[in-house]
Amino acid sequence: MKGSDSYHIVVAEPFDTAAVDRLEEIGEVKILENSAPQTLIDALGDADALLVRTKAHVTARIIEAAPSLKVIGRASPTLDHIDLRAAKLRNISVVYAPRVAVASIAEYVLASMISLSRGIPFLDRQLREGKFDTLRSPRGHEMANQTIGLLGIDPVAEAIGRLCGVAFGSRIMYHDPAGRTPTDLESEAVAFDDLLAEADILSVHLPLTPATRGLLDADRLAQLKQTAVVVNTSRGAVIDTSALAQALRQKHIAGAALDVFETEPLPGNHPIRRVPNCILTPHIAGATLDASAGRYRVTDDVIRVLKGEDPQYAVS
Repeated sequence: MKGSDSYHIVVAEPFDTAAVDRLEEIGEVKILENSAPQTLIDALGDADALLVRTKAHVTARIIEAAPSLKVIGRASPTLDHIDLRAAKLRNISVVYAPRVAVASIAEYVLASMISLSRGIPFLDRQLREGKFDTLRSPRGHEMANQTIGLLGIDPVAEAIGRLCGVAFGSRIMYHDPAGRTPTDLESEAVAFDDLLAEADILSVHLPLTPATRGLLDADRLAQLKQTAVVVNTSRGAVIDTSALAQALRQKHIAGAALDVFETEPLPGNHPIRRVPNCILTPHIAGATLDASAGRYRVTDDVIRVLKGEDPQYAVS
């Protein structure tokens, strides 16, 4: 331990060494071997601060087991698995990293859009199987002639809209079921049905709530153009992935790129594994070295709260 032990700090998931060093400068740090509920309850009796990443579930029961808790820090741009109501009732600050990985995820989405629109995964497979001249007919469209539909507004959606609008001159439209609007994006607000009917590329940016679970079901996927592609980097359960697999198999839509799934890891027998023109990645859209370093800056906000200072990124 380094420095004073005035604060008791629990780190429930693997954390950056430099971030832990900063915490040790102000108190005693306990690093847990796992983030199971009982492990958290046993560790939080005298804790002033709890730091998590993406797996720990900080429920009301766990919060009640931490009578001294002043701040919860999540090294992630989302707040899944934290009972914000229970934290508010106890006047516990919740801080997080809302800007982390925005550029990384936006670049992943852009790469997926272009790869699918130009049929790059298909061409790669066909060339490896020995074909060449038969593949050289024109396909796809330039991004300037594509309408980008943003389903949901968050910092990543806005970044993608700016990239496509400024760099390519794409038409940008959006619909957010919760009524969120862009803060820095030239775009057109449309009804949900119009977004589905007009988007050439549908990029999904929705939190998982009772209202958004299964929002893109078979009926709504059927409203997309046959030439449309879908990219999802938000939450897997927003899309009925089995229905998406069927739409791809029957060529009702042209392609999809999924970085998130209803169940992770993706089951070996899931039908989405066997459909054409579908890019699948293991929840790594934001996992660049740059973003990994940025997420641990939440540590600085935890320290600010403990010292009675205003954090940079707190849940309002």
